[in-house]
Amino acid sequence: MVIISTKGEYRKENTSTKEVFYYRDPKEGIDVKSREVYKRKPLEIHFPFDRKGGQKYKFIDRVEFHGISPTAVPGVFTATNFGLGFTKNLSPAIYQLDKVPRITKVIISPTESSKIQGDAAIFNTIDLNEIFKWIKPLKESQSAELKKTANNSLAKIYPSSFTKNIARYTKGELSLFIKNKQVEPAQLSDEDVGNALKLIPEKVSVESILYKAEEKINFIKLKSVRKRFEKLINQKTQSKSFEERCQKFFSQNSWIFSNILSVPVALYLKKAYVGGKTIENTSGKYTDFLYKNNLTQNIVIVEIKTPLKKIIDAKTPYRRPDVFSLGKELTGGLVQLLDQKDTLQKDFFTLKKEGAQFQSFNPKGLLLIGLLKKLTKQQLKSFELFRSNLKDIEIMTYDELLQRTDLILQQFVDDSTLPPTIKLKRSIKRRQ
Repeated sequence: MVIISTKGEYRKENTSTKEVFYYRDPKEGIDVKSREVYKRKPLEIHFPFDRKGGQKYKFIDRVEFHGISPTAVPGVFTATNFGLGFTKNLSPAIYQLDKVPRITKVIISPTESSKIQGDAAIFNTIDLNEIFKWIKPLKESQSAELKKTANNSLAKIYPSSFTKNIARYTKGELSLFIKNKQVEPAQLSDEDVGNALKLIPEKVSVESILYKAEEKINFIKLKSVRKRFEKLINQKTQSKSFEERCQKFFSQNSWIFSNILSVPVALYLKKAYVGGKTIENTSGKYTDFLYKNNLTQNIVIVEIKTPLKKIIDAKTPYRRPDVFSLGKELTGGLVQLLDQKDTLQKDFFTLKKEGAQFQSFNPKGLLLIGLLKKLTKQQLKSFELFRSNLKDIEIMTYDELLQRTDLILQQFVDDSTLPPTIKLKRSIKRRQ
């Protein structure tokens, strides 16, 4: 038997399977078992005690560390002079747990799942670390608040000797507030969002957070654009102002065409002059948008009609039962686009001399017009036969363009919300 007269921990037993340690404090009359360390398996058991040598918690009498060293677990006392157990950053959770009489031990493990099993509360180390991160900033905040209140009360009485402390933010408070208050995005005011954006630092240490924030902002912007686009599509009456609204929308969101054209292009000019002026400086021809391939400098001509313009305006077939002629709005827009292309190619060298920074290698054209949903099955067949046989000109409808926008939006949706089949398809697509 080992006899010790000084304060501290000592080994009382040493067998082939384990070492048993006790803590002694002669002044307080304490001599209690503190730890068991096993030799043949990764297990260490602590027996928390208070300042008088009694059981620290009401019902919990031991803490077992399975497959992990106590020193690797945040929020755990490893020094026996503190009586072992849990620090202030975990003890609030343990005291809540200690209200359940049947729980007499806590097990901490990196491999087991967190659960209540028999007389044990089992914590996975990841879950325990989460609790630590939730409580720590609150404890620090409370401690700082207590000190501030004490100081400010003295500053009020002795202003010449004490300076009033202004409230300061403690790291982690915001995260804790959001978790505890269950803050949802829909609850935030514009002022809340604005102030949150101001808090984003210039440098973010974790790149994944930065990318996620950027993705979230892009998703919000895209949803806003989609909502405005859908409003255009649902317009009921044709007017000059409506045409101007369509032009303005695509002018503000030029990226839409950049994403649907088969070559990498960016907006070059709006209401671009393509030539055709007479000697009297009249009859000049303009296209709605010119897009330029930044690699080849070649251009794409884009002409926009409204979604109310009819693709096929005849209700009866040109030849029965299902051959329809194209509407005048579509054919007129198509000829207008071809005329702009012809004029541009004829006047290209004149335009180059005047400073045009592009090439005109048989430029392609895009005509945006009407809605597919307005067509019958028979009309749709005639339209598809017509446009699929066009050369160098693409015709697209507003609802098709909206669907393309939806496909872009889907790239920002969290995979965890998708069905397994969609996840698999997306995973394959990304690998390709």
